[in-house]
Amino acid sequence: MGALASHRVSDADFVAAIGVQWQHRPLAPEPGLAALLAQAQLDDGGKATVVQAVGMLVVDECVAHGYHSMDLVVLHPGTPGLDEALERFDKPHTHADDEVRYILEGEGLFGFFDAGGQERVLRVQPGDYLRIPAGVEHRFTLTATRRIKALRLFADTAGWVAQYTQRPAAAMEVPA
Repeated sequence: MGALASHRVSDADFVAAIGVQWQHRPLAPEPGLAALLAQAQLDDGGKATVVQAVGMLVVDECVAHGYHSMDLVVLHPGTPGLDEALERFDKPHTHADDEVRYILEGEGLFGFFDAGGQERVLRVQPGDYLRIPAGVEHRFTLTATRRIKALRLFADTAGWVAQYTQRPAAAMEVPA
């Protein structure tokens, strides 16, 4: 008899088991929106244009889950306080409300913990849609590109305040 092969639960199965919705929803923006998404930085008007255009694609989610507001987070190397923000985001935490992200440009890493403390790191890229239910322990950082644009959906922005779990966690590795 041969040696038993180790079985690794797929990333999709791992996050589904802890209640995270992870889908790939390709975005095919019209040229004007594509040009905005290609810019490293956006002013408030540019952000509002992106939110209005992309928000139309997630109206059903908003209605189904009671999300009442949305915004666009834009992180890039020139973002004031970026390193400090990433230091906070990278600490394992939960939220009292769902955390919803639709990645429009750039990439990042989400680390998710199961009840036994095992962490799974997912690389998120344009078109990835994540709905992390309230109470799911996770963390986030950027990849070496240090750029991301993501639509965020909220039921209540106050529910998005991080509740740190104090779990020690090593640096996230980029998944193969």
